[in-house]
Amino acid sequence: MSKVNLDKITAKIEEQLKRWDVPGLSLAVVQDGETVFAGGVGLRDNESLPFTGDTLVQIGSCSKAFTATLIARLATDGLLDMDKPVAEYIPGFKLSDDYATLHLTIRDFLSHRSGLPRHEYAWYGSGYSRNELVYNLRFLQMNQPVRYKYQYSNFNYLIAGALVEAVTGMKFEDAMTEKLIKPLGLKHTFVYLDQVESEEDHALPFDHSEEYTMTGIRRVDYYESPAEFRSENAKERVGDPTGPAGCIVSNAKDMAVWINFNLAGGKTADGVQLVRPDLMQLIYTSHITTGDDPAMLPERSMNSYALGWSIINYRGHKLVEHGGSLPGFIASTSFMPDLNLGVFVCANMNVCLITEAIFCEIIDDVLGAPDGNWYDRMYAYNDAMFRQVVDYFKSFGGEPLPDTKPAHPLADYAGEYRAPGYNRFIITEKEGQLTADFNTWKPALRHHHYESFATCGSIGELPAGLILTFGTDGTGKVSTLTVTLGSEANLNPIVFVKVKEDAS
Repeated sequence: MSKVNLDKITAKIEEQLKRWDVPGLSLAVVQDGETVFAGGVGLRDNESLPFTGDTLVQIGSCSKAFTATLIARLATDGLLDMDKPVAEYIPGFKLSDDYATLHLTIRDFLSHRSGLPRHEYAWYGSGYSRNELVYNLRFLQMNQPVRYKYQYSNFNYLIAGALVEAVTGMKFEDAMTEKLIKPLGLKHTFVYLDQVESEEDHALPFDHSEEYTMTGIRRVDYYESPAEFRSENAKERVGDPTGPAGCIVSNAKDMAVWINFNLAGGKTADGVQLVRPDLMQLIYTSHITTGDDPAMLPERSMNSYALGWSIINYRGHKLVEHGGSLPGFIASTSFMPDLNLGVFVCANMNVCLITEAIFCEIIDDVLGAPDGNWYDRMYAYNDAMFRQVVDYFKSFGGEPLPDTKPAHPLADYAGEYRAPGYNRFIITEKEGQLTADFNTWKPALRHHHYESFATCGSIGELPAGLILTFGTDGTGKVSTLTVTLGSEANLNPIVFVKVKEDAS
């Protein structure tokens, strides 16, 4: 095993940033307990300001490992048992399946084996509070048996946040700060997404010129939940309801400390064992298989999920890794215990697999392994993934059938439609144009065929072309709106029922 060749690595990154149309990135590399690099490559504003080791970024779902470690810290302190059902701790906790309600433990939720699918648009942009989202779980379909199948869902970590609040009596954000971030000495790591702008040295978020494409650069807004409330009064401040799944803001220097804490088995830089060693090992223990990605084979195989981390066999070595994504940012945190090596990378570009290529290139450099051609492979995979997403959601309507028309005047489709656990769809008609209003998105609709309409713009990460199909009741009146808001197997389309107007 050799030392990381930083000159070679950073020169290659600079070259690839131009190819991928990515402004810049934050990078930390640790080896043998030392931070060998904590800095940046490229620009944090796409104009003149460089990325540095102090540049704040939003790390997205890399936060899940922080949440899992906080849970383990609370177990270390005797505040919870990770093998007891969460229903014993969270008052009124209820899922749509009674067996799942009574038996699921925090390990089941942290490892995404709860049987709960993503239901992403039951929370994303909804404006529901954390407590409201926990209550709404009773209305959301469980599409797999308990502990049967890996299904990534941010709701699993929302539940973890609710558990933290139940056993500590603190806001999740306060518990994360006081019990994990401060003891680790992370002075530039924060728990509210808007704190990315709290220091002058912060990265701006970007996307490519058009959604689901690989070229061009345009500025996008930071993600902010409608339920967030900014206040100078810490007690009044409200964070992202799903913050336990992805709220952490940090920089390369602090993330190097975080990786070294994990490589040290839960010991802080000054030698304090913050989390019991057996619980740290539990965090890195495979709980359920996730399946191998053909694009990553043969180097990366035997994929599974632990608690807030993915576990991967990388060229015969154990790789512990997790990615993260928020609008305008893409991140990865990884480490290899037997090599005593860790990497953090976060680019200010939306859904861009350059981060995967970078940490694989660094590992290969240390191993002296053959060139994995990771940049070319990940670029091709990224492009194919985008096309697959667009084609998938368009497929529900198929090719539009010619010479069809709606069964009703367009004004008849206007109204409010509701589904338990979800926010409402509001359809409006003006001068012959239908528009959908769902969560914070308001795409226009175009007629597809018969009673189906397609979105002309995106809803969150759902691309334009999403099909909305209206239904009628026995009297011939428009009564339902049906839409597919997820891609998991056995997950039914969501049926929104039209709210009847007052008789008056």
